[in-house]
Amino acid sequence: MSKLAQRERTRREILQKSELIPSLPDVVVEVLRLVADKGAEIQQFEDLLKNDGPLVAKMLRVVNSPFYAVASPVRTIGQAVMVLGFRSLRSLVLAASTGNYMERDYRCYGYGPKGMWLHSVAVAAASRTIAKELRKHPDTREEVFVAGLLHDIGKLLLAPYLIEEGVTLDLGYDSAEQEREAIGIDHQEAGALVAEKWGLSPLVQHAISKHHSEDIDAAHRESWAIVCLAQAYAKARAVGHADPTQHEVVPSARALEILGLDDDAWADMKIELEAAVDSAVASLSQIGN
Repeated sequence: MSKLAQRERTRREILQKSELIPSLPDVVVEVLRLVADKGAEIQQFEDLLKNDGPLVAKMLRVVNSPFYAVASPVRTIGQAVMVLGFRSLRSLVLAASTGNYMERDYRCYGYGPKGMWLHSVAVAAASRTIAKELRKHPDTREEVFVAGLLHDIGKLLLAPYLIEEGVTLDLGYDSAEQEREAIGIDHQEAGALVAEKWGLSPLVQHAISKHHSEDIDAAHRESWAIVCLAQAYAKARAVGHADPTQHEVVPSARALEILGLDDDAWADMKIELEAAVDSAVASLSQIGN
């Protein structure tokens, strides 16, 4: 079988094997439903989460970390909702429940131990910080946090195939292009399958399926630009990479233009990103356990 035919066969196999995609835990699905319900009350979240002790323990550990910088200790889910709000709680629940998927063996992508998870956390934190610095609505900040956190989730489906092929990608180059060359499909296309199965928002689905592309929808152009720049920043910092050497990564000119940032403004933005990303990586590095 020719290499081209093998790639197409692999691509079809991945697209048709929905059982490869893990389901979100029922409690997470219900939290997402409650967040979308504008009439939801704090007590409903407490009643839902109280029976999942490990998830609650992870959430409270993170809420009380420097990343959230709460004024006084948060000891209950009710307090966490009051301090963070429903949408931040959703971000936290998704982080706590998906971390284990991204802590698997992704050495084929050039990551170190927990490397993809740490990279994802860095992109999430950078995305939220960029949105905050640009004075975007708090809801948008949480949406791009989730988009940044899950932007590479398609690698969950592709890693076993890359390992089987004995392929190790070079993080210094476009990973999507390397994936297509190796197995005929990239993590954007695979990630779109995961995002759809998990019922993620249109904004998050768009970021997952387009973060290596400039063929974007007008409705989500700003969120795409935010995640795109956050990804470039995290990649330049080599967060999670097996080789920790930092290097220059040229950010997307289109993303900068969409957000109205020139080179000087982006340089200033990166100063704000450093502390936010360092805090997030320190606070969220163990959440998948």
